[in-house]
Amino acid sequence: MSRFRFVYFDAAGTLISPHPSVGEVYLEAGAPLGLVSTPEGLNRAFARAWMRYTQGGPGGPMSAVADEASTRRWWQGLVYEVLDEVGFQGDREGVFEACYAAFSSAKAWRIFEDTVPTLRAFRQAGVRLGVLSNWDHRLPPLLKTLDLAQYFEELVVSALEGVEKPDPAIFQRAIERVGVRAEEILYVGDHRHLDV
Repeated sequence: MSRFRFVYFDAAGTLISPHPSVGEVYLEAGAPLGLVSTPEGLNRAFARAWMRYTQGGPGGPMSAVADEASTRRWWQGLVYEVLDEVGFQGDREGVFEACYAAFSSAKAWRIFEDTVPTLRAFRQAGVRLGVLSNWDHRLPPLLKTLDLAQYFEELVVSALEGVEKPDPAIFQRAIERVGVRAEEILYVGDHRHLDV
């Protein structure tokens, strides 16, 4: 640990993950409004929609969702696509609102078992910590709700920066913010294309 003075972590898939899964959260949120599907079917539909939306799809890059209104529009388009794929014909707006609210709460997220022990170990070793993630403006309050924000001195969130991974500009900003040489910063992520 001693060669690194600062460690940035990605968020989803690295520190936290949807719990029990995106499909299960969507189904629980949407069932009272008539959504009938399976968690597996919703997970498959979400994975396809996510790939389209995060790789130049109709919603544009997540770095363009800088405020509540644009974030809601981006996620609404993605959720509608999921609902279309599973053949839902009911209250799409209502289901979207329920899903959006669900993922703003701590209940929809699981902190990986090794997250807090790892963060504590780095802190005890005198290593400074931050988060660098492609996420919308809800990440900082979510980290507070999950009681993780206390570990991080810097949050670099794509929607708040207007640029997202893998663009080198977001990594450069992250370096400049902490006043540490690049070779003294470790980045921990879970996606080869975005994080390497």
